[in-house]
Amino acid sequence: MALCLIFITTALRAQEVENEVQTRTDLELVFKPIKNLKLSFLPQLRFDEELSLSKYLFETEVEYDLLSFLELGANYRYEVNPRDEKDTEYFNRYAFNITAKKEFGRIEPAFRLRFSNYADDDVNDKTFMRYKASVKYDIQKCRFTPLVAIEAFQELNNNSLYKMRYTLGGDYKIFKNNYLSVKYKFDYYQKEYLNKHIIDLGYKIKF
Repeated sequence: MALCLIFITTALRAQEVENEVQTRTDLELVFKPIKNLKLSFLPQLRFDEELSLSKYLFETEVEYDLLSFLELGANYRYEVNPRDEKDTEYFNRYAFNITAKKEFGRIEPAFRLRFSNYADDDVNDKTFMRYKASVKYDIQKCRFTPLVAIEAFQELNNNSLYKMRYTLGGDYKIFKNNYLSVKYKFDYYQKEYLNKHIIDLGYKIKF
């Protein structure tokens, strides 16, 4: 139903709204050096509509299981924005989050509350509170685990809603500890006539 509403809204605004398409590719390496602690490293390349490299970044994240259903996390992101006619831009991004999740049979709902200085855009000198709800479903005897998520970005500088993000995708287990990730993300902006369509392709290895 949510996706239908997205497509209907997009069609109604198509005459006046700018639609951007972006493709992302990444490699995620996940380590668990000790119990309850998880480290991840993720280099990523981002491409524009012409499949030209528009940005690349490196992200590292630390997550700690405080309780069986509660997780604390922090991440750091270093972004490089190469530009043809101007100097290359460099950004330091950070985020702190708390996540509650619990398995109910084959269903795993989760809710994440995140404070960050980025909204996955070229927005500087602003802070955000991000509210993300997601659901995973473990299909019996299937290598693919689907995921549905919705996330709200609240701009704290003026206490207003910046954008909504809707995600549909999942992970496909190729073999032990190796996964192929495919996601479609739709960013719906509140303050400007802009929609962003993101195709995210990733490879994940767990050690």
